[in-house]
Amino acid sequence: MSSILMNIGWTLIAIKVCLLLILFVFTKDTVKSLFVAKPINDKHVQFEHSLFMYVFASVVFQLVGRFISDEILAAELGVQAKRQIFYIFFCIYEGLFMVAVIQWHNYKRCEFARITTYGFYICAMTVVLNLCRYVDRVVFDTDILRGVYGQVVALTNIFLCVLMAYYPFYRLTLLFTKKSSGNNKVHD
Repeated sequence: MSSILMNIGWTLIAIKVCLLLILFVFTKDTVKSLFVAKPINDKHVQFEHSLFMYVFASVVFQLVGRFISDEILAAELGVQAKRQIFYIFFCIYEGLFMVAVIQWHNYKRCEFARITTYGFYICAMTVVLNLCRYVDRVVFDTDILRGVYGQVVALTNIFLCVLMAYYPFYRLTLLFTKKSSGNNKVHD
């Protein structure tokens, strides 16, 4: 099961990188402005900036988290110590991800897109799930959540990818429908 979750993790990272590339193609602003510039007061531009910040931070945090997870599991520690480090670390790590995205939005004075807000709800749910798993495995040593934890983590990651992919694929659909109707304009 662990190897399946690892493969899903790497697959999701690849999907998020592809989504970033699609966002780069369809955004109204330059790549540099997506990183540092304050977006204009247009709801589409604000949305694109907010989605970009969320997806980019998600890729970076998931990639770094993947390596940290491997290091924790490979560390020469007892099983109980690994569990304590793993679950608590990833609760804090998920919180740091949310703080980083919030601070980036504040720095750019960008409004949160609804998709970003939904992503935050899922991140908060992941923190609660990790805390429940910590209590289950470390505090009570019961392992009741064994059958649920792995699937829920994988499903939340997949759901987040679908959520992030909505807008880029919407833009791709617009591109193909406008090309087939003879209109080559990509942006709204």
